[in-house]
Amino acid sequence: MGEYLHQIESELMKASGGGDPVIRHWQYIAGDVMKDHVFLESVDESTLVVRCDHPAFASYFRMHQKEVISRLEEMFPQYDIRKVRVMS
Repeated sequence: MGEYLHQIESELMKASGGGDPVIRHWQYIAGDVMKDHVFLESVDESTLVVRCDHPAFASYFRMHQKEVISRLEEMFPQYDIRKVRVMS
């Protein structure tokens, strides 16, 4: 189901002119393990908010959040994430 929802989201982004560039690259930023279970809710210059579909993935994200933030800031240097909020 997650893959189906992602496909719909991708089609909607294409139809609306591409959407947020962070959302377009979220699969790479989140990584292979988390891409289908950790969803970007919002991001601004200093705060990242994600939603996880299971508490286990919330824990996994917390263990790997430095890697995620590093990839995000590598691709989008305008971000300087200082706060992360994880919802499950």
